Amino acid sequence: MSDDELLNYVQSAASLLALPLDEARARRVAAHLARTAALAQLLDDAPLAPGDELAEIYRPAPFVTPPQGICPP
Repeated sequence: MSDDELLNYVQSAASLLALPLDEARARRVAAHLARTAALAQLLDDAPLAPGDELAEIYRPAPFVTPPQGICPP
């Protein structure tokens, strides 16, 4: 996306959300968005092997009520 396209995107999004952005602030937001997109592209381009990926998120087993007589009520 070019700088002008990014600025137009920021201004359009701000208008749709009724956010008051003057020209200077819109340009700063567009600059931050461009930097974030560049960082995301660097991460996306990084060569990763399957072993580099994070393990599955830990999910504890569901709570099971113990049979009667094991724990007092």
